[in-house]
Amino acid sequence: MSLVFTGKYWSIQRFVSGFANNAYLIACARTNKSMIIDTPENPSELIAAARLTTVDSILITHGHQDHVEGFGDVMSEFAVPVGIGDDDRSSLPESADTSIDVSAGKLISVGDITIRAIVTPGHTPGSTCYLLVAPGPESAKTAASSENSHVFTGDTFFPGGPGKSSSHTALKQILESLESYILTLPEQTSVLPGHGEFTTIGESKREYSVFAARPLDPELMGDVTWA
Repeated sequence: MSLVFTGKYWSIQRFVSGFANNAYLIACARTNKSMIIDTPENPSELIAAARLTTVDSILITHGHQDHVEGFGDVMSEFAVPVGIGDDDRSSLPESADTSIDVSAGKLISVGDITIRAIVTPGHTPGSTCYLLVAPGPESAKTAASSENSHVFTGDTFFPGGPGKSSSHTALKQILESLESYILTLPEQTSVLPGHGEFTTIGESKREYSVFAARPLDPELMGDVTWA
């Protein structure tokens, strides 16, 4: 476990397991209510930390097995509503309460935490990113220039490149999502992916500009890097 961020409104903890999978626990500083993002295998440290809070909800970035392998263990401790993209719903047990709406632009609030769902298909049909912004009606509507903005990108977006794509069409979906919804965020926004280390939107835009300056190979797919 590592404390990624602590500030006036919330703390963010990261837990690494499985295939270097990241799970996150976001806790409201005022109410101690929390939400979990992704549930990879061996979530014992995540569960132990979450027990010190009041877990209100679970958000899943996408339905690949390595991101939901610990879902049953987490749900056995915290029987709370879940949000996952509709097209990835089949990756969770039928008994899961997937009543949290994570369609485009929907807001999920827990205490002083506000998350905006960003639909980003491509890596999987239901891939969804989650933007955490500072409290307040205006910042809930946009990713206003708060230094406290963070976006949880699952396997849609990493430092150095997009998530793996199964076809050229899927890659184009990812690129369209990034250009429309992710790379348009303020440059100081932190990018917290589903695997590995973090970056910022500013750094990502500089990396992507190298890739975007070249013609797109019509057969390009799979593991793609910006360089």
